[in-house]
Formats: sequence, structure tokens, C-alpha cells
Amino acid sequence: MFKKTIISIFLTLLATASFSNAKEPYVYGAAKYWNYGLEKSDLQTINTSLVNLGFSSSSSSTDNWGIGYEFGIGYDVTDNFAIEGGYVDFGTLTIKTNTTGPTENITTDITGNAFSANLKAKFGSNDDHFFGRAGIHTWDLNSAVTSSLGKSTDPLGSGTDPWFGVGYQSGMFNVSYDYYKLGSGDITSITGGIKYTF
Repeated sequence: MFKKTIISIFLTLLATASFSNAKEPYVYGAAKYWNYGLEKSDLQTINTSLVNLGFSSSSSSTDNWGIGYEFGIGYDVTDNFAIEGGYVDFGTLTIKTNTTGPTENITTDITGNAFSANLKAKFGSNDDHFFGRAGIHTWDLNSAVTSSLGKSTDPLGSGTDPWFGVGYQSGMFNVSYDYYKLGSGDITSITGGIKYTF
């Protein structure tokens, strides 16, 4: 449902844009270095929940970073304006938890992805320019919990929220800082990618 909405919005942008000054279509791809923004209080919530379940103690840790990617298609409607639609992989957030009473080693892997549609504004020449992107994305998050008793995979949530990014393009290459709203939370990424114009 939400993915169809994103696709419909992107196709509507394509259909309603004025292409009298249009340039060329392009494809893009990028690696994303995610900061999941998990805080000590979030980890303490996990530990408290496990103690409440009957464990004597619980300690959780995470590096709070992950590697993901994005790819998509775009159209330069004018020299300073483009529309884009793509797919985003949120990478994997891994949380390690050790408990006592009984002793258990628990690994929680949180993964997610999104489909996005956005507008892009460019400031500068065609080959070298700053840019800003803003749009919406429909996302899904899932978790996989592994312990000595086995593995359980469950959905964590889904939704449609805004996202935005700012960056710089030089030739085929670009870097950017991106922000994604995920319900009541958010994640950010440092992104490095390429753009290929047909």
C-alpha cells in the first residue's frame, strides 16, 4: 500500500512536470554510513525489560553504526531542478546483550529499507554544485533475535515519513548528509555516491 503510494507520487511528478526545458534522465547509486542514534537510555530500557522478565542482570552494547546503500532514477527537469525516486537500505544495527541468572548471550539485528520520492534543487554549474533533496519515504523495519534457544524474526514497524539531505556534486561523484524520520525516531547517514546521465 505505502510502496504503491510512493511509486504513484513519483509517476505523477514525472507526468505533470514541464519538460520543455528538460535535460536528461539519470541513474544514481551510493553507499551510506548510518548513525542509528541509539542512546545509553535506550540500551538501559532493554536491560530493564530483561531483568523484569526474570534475569538477574543484563548488559547491552552496540557500535551504533552500519553500512547501507541507495539507488534510483532521476530526471533533470531544468538546470536547477530534478525529481528522483529510489530504494534505500538501512543496513544492520546489531545489539549484543549478556545476561546472568541464567547466563545468556543474545544478539539482536535490526534491518530496514524504504522506497523514496523526492525533489532535488541544485545550486551551481551542471558539473559542480551544491544540492538539497527533500521528499517522503515509506519504510519497513524488522528484527532478528538470536540466542541459545534459537532465532526469532519479527516486524518492528512501518510508516511513511519525510526525509531530506544536503550535499555536493563534482562530476559523477557526490557526497551528502541525509536525515530520515522513522515514526517517533530518526536516523542519519553520510553518503558517497555516483550519478550517471544518459
